[in-house]
Amino acid sequence: MNFEQISILTEVTLKKNKEAWLHVCLLVIAIALAYSKLFHAGFMTWDDGEYVRHNKDITGFTGSNIAAWFTKFYIGNYHPLAMLSYAVDYAIGGADPLVYHVTNILLHICNAVLLYFFINRVQPVKTVGFFTAILFALHPAQTETVSWVAERKTLLCAFFYLSALLRYTCCIEKPTLRNYSIVFFLGVAAMLSKAIGVMAPLSLIAVDVWMAGSVAAGQAGFKIRKGWQVKIPLLLVAGAVGWVAILAQENGKFLWLHPEYNWVDTIVFAAYAYVQYILHFLVPVHLSVLYPYPEKTGLLQYLYMVIALGIIVLAFIAYKRKWYILCGGIIFYTVNILLLLQFVQFGEVLMADRYLYISSIGIIFPVVYYLSLWLQKISSRIVAVIAGGVLAAGLLLMTYVRNDIWLSDFNFFEAILEVFPNSAVAQFSVGGLYMRQGAYAEAEKHINLAVEIAPNSYKAWYNKGVLSLREGKPAAALDALNKCLAINEYPKAYFSRALVYQGSGKPDLALADIEKVIEDEPQNARAYFIKGDCLEQQGNVTGAVDNYSEAIKYDSRDPLFYIRRGMIYGKTRQNEAALADLNTAVGISPESGEALYFRGIIKYHASMDPCDDFKAAANCGYKQAQDAIARVCNH
Repeated sequence: MNFEQISILTEVTLKKNKEAWLHVCLLVIAIALAYSKLFHAGFMTWDDGEYVRHNKDITGFTGSNIAAWFTKFYIGNYHPLAMLSYAVDYAIGGADPLVYHVTNILLHICNAVLLYFFINRVQPVKTVGFFTAILFALHPAQTETVSWVAERKTLLCAFFYLSALLRYTCCIEKPTLRNYSIVFFLGVAAMLSKAIGVMAPLSLIAVDVWMAGSVAAGQAGFKIRKGWQVKIPLLLVAGAVGWVAILAQENGKFLWLHPEYNWVDTIVFAAYAYVQYILHFLVPVHLSVLYPYPEKTGLLQYLYMVIALGIIVLAFIAYKRKWYILCGGIIFYTVNILLLLQFVQFGEVLMADRYLYISSIGIIFPVVYYLSLWLQKISSRIVAVIAGGVLAAGLLLMTYVRNDIWLSDFNFFEAILEVFPNSAVAQFSVGGLYMRQGAYAEAEKHINLAVEIAPNSYKAWYNKGVLSLREGKPAAALDALNKCLAINEYPKAYFSRALVYQGSGKPDLALADIEKVIEDEPQNARAYFIKGDCLEQQGNVTGAVDNYSEAIKYDSRDPLFYIRRGMIYGKTRQNEAALADLNTAVGISPESGEALYFRGIIKYHASMDPCDDFKAAANCGYKQAQDAIARVCNH
């Protein structure tokens, strides 16, 4: 190679690098603009509490916490690496939602950049890689995954997933043990971030097809039948992780929530969802956070089944005709959406936008690739770039606007009701929000509508029971909770029914229910407190103290637990222990009139001056303190 050839090669390489850096910078800026509203967003009530706000497992890198990430299920899911990422966020910013949203945005940026480099490995045109990545990054259907803190698992899974795909392209050109090992560990990391990562080994087949048509693969003499050195080990791990994922869903009682549908309905609905996801991505209108099951199977659903079969047949035709980009796209989309088509029913809805996050790559890449070829054929490359830029700008604006729904819980559920007013999930969820605000009349309207729409929805009956309990209607609460538990043995319903029994002087029935809660949630501090109160009602003082102590063990910041244990210590003349508990309660909540009053009572019986505590309790509005002042302090 002479000097002139070296100079030309160097110039071309630098030009390509500049182009790549420009594309990456544009991706970062576009994503930051599209998701800028999230810098002012908080947490959602839907799942964010269990994952972050009320999750003690992420508050430190202790041995017990790390063990919990790898041994516990969280809301019917197994994703230890996602929990690790939350722990990192907590270490940086505690419970500040900004940290969690910034991490989600950064992961989304990384995923877009990884996709950009991956697409450029399977085809040579960098603008195709750029527009594939930017349409993936800016599509409004992706907002559910990026904007919802609870969906960290999907973002993290995609990060390792795309990293594995990118490294696998190196295996094609250089099939070394090192390259295969890196792909294997990245694939396992994807699975440990979210169970959908189990489809990674099958996605490698799509990469095989894409690479089969590339210049690089042709030079390497690659055959699609190769690459099993990493696919088989990944498939073995995928089988184990998939089994654990099913156990997790079963543990969370999320499986088979629609027994009214038979196997024919299941297949028809799966085909319907398969096609609907494609349509939602190609024409992003009437998007929703969730999509309920169709009320019945009709002509439209059967038509979609024919279309779904046609798409599968098209993949075979495309492969035979060497339309590798189209064939690989269909394979990639199909394998990544397959487990999310409700063949095994999980959850309450048929579809959700977040299920498109990874699978959408199989749609975007072929569309961008063939549309780019067509536009260049009828006009020029500049026209193709301008058309892509206009489309990207439109999607950026749509995503920016759509992020409004993640700024409050009401926005979130009302956005669902705008598209699906007959969604029982959205109706009882909005009712729950009104209930928390004390707007019981409005809450009742939505919850009753949810029960009317879906009389077999255990969560609708649960919310109705809780609302009746708050309204002081124990009989109505008991009826609704019984109906909930007849449909699903929901631990929260057992807890609420225990409250009904506890408040109506039936501690034996309350104990039976609260034991079931503790069996399902052995670290539920409130459950131990209820158990302690019931045992105290039965005169079992020792058992009551033991359970109040268990409640304190799992939640040491609730003053009520210390107050009740302190009161028992006082009744049994253990004044020193009683004062210690009540001092702790006052330390946690200095404005607790109850804690101050009972500390005064203990001091009085211990021949100490109680008047300062009684006066402080009275100033806090505790009425019994006034009588104590008149009886003890004014003489």
